[in-house]
Amino acid sequence: NQNNWLFINGNIQFSTYDEERYHEPLVHPAIGVTGVPEEILILGGGDGLALREVLKYESAKHITLVDLDPEMTELGKSHPILLEANDGAFADLRVEVIHQDAGTFVAQTEKLYDVIIIDLPDPKGPDLARLYALDFYRDCHSILSREGTLVTQASSPLHANKAFLCILKTIDTAGFAAVPYQNAVPTMGTWGWVLARKSETSRATILKRQLEQLDFSGIETEFLNNEAMIGMLQFWKGAFDNTDALTINTMMDPVIDQYYNEPNGGF
Repeated sequence: NQNNWLFINGNIQFSTYDEERYHEPLVHPAIGVTGVPEEILILGGGDGLALREVLKYESAKHITLVDLDPEMTELGKSHPILLEANDGAFADLRVEVIHQDAGTFVAQTEKLYDVIIIDLPDPKGPDLARLYALDFYRDCHSILSREGTLVTQASSPLHANKAFLCILKTIDTAGFAAVPYQNAVPTMGTWGWVLARKSETSRATILKRQLEQLDFSGIETEFLNNEAMIGMLQFWKGAFDNTDALTINTMMDPVIDQYYNEPNGGF
């Protein structure tokens, strides 16, 4: 079985060897704790791989995918290797593709979404840093349905520790109950996500318990099951010790860019 790799601007996006170890944890826990989501928003994800996972749910009536780059979604719709990897996800009639900046979209849309999946590149540079900012997460909060769930990829808790913790702290400050989790993706290293629900409807301890009890047997997965989910919620000793020392990331003060670029994640 041939492995294919996708790079954008020299940064690895995925390898077909193990991308399910990234895309399944990105999508299924968030949908699992939401119940029966009908309106789903994917920010980024122009390769169609997160989309492929979302389409496994019959309840998903409408999926909006917002990606800045028409060339990426065009590849996702037409390139034989990507078509095979994403199971032709873009051809599904439930899918609507919008080419727009994710920050602009969440600030302007008047729709409410049951699940928001943020599959954007790492917070490298000021343009991407604002898509991990307090202002952005507040906009996401206002377009999320009352019982909805937000999830974002959050770079590496091991190799970009400060950036990872900064994302967690910033989401927490934006009115969410947030739970971090992580997984080993052989081609990418240790990878992290933050999953969150509105703090008026949930608490982090309750949310974590819900995640620990998720059963994915009704969904076709390559990697994810209940044991894997429980494992992904575990972190090493001292993983969160430095959170208090960090500043939250805002549009005016995009600290995450420097956190991300510090050697060894800054600690």
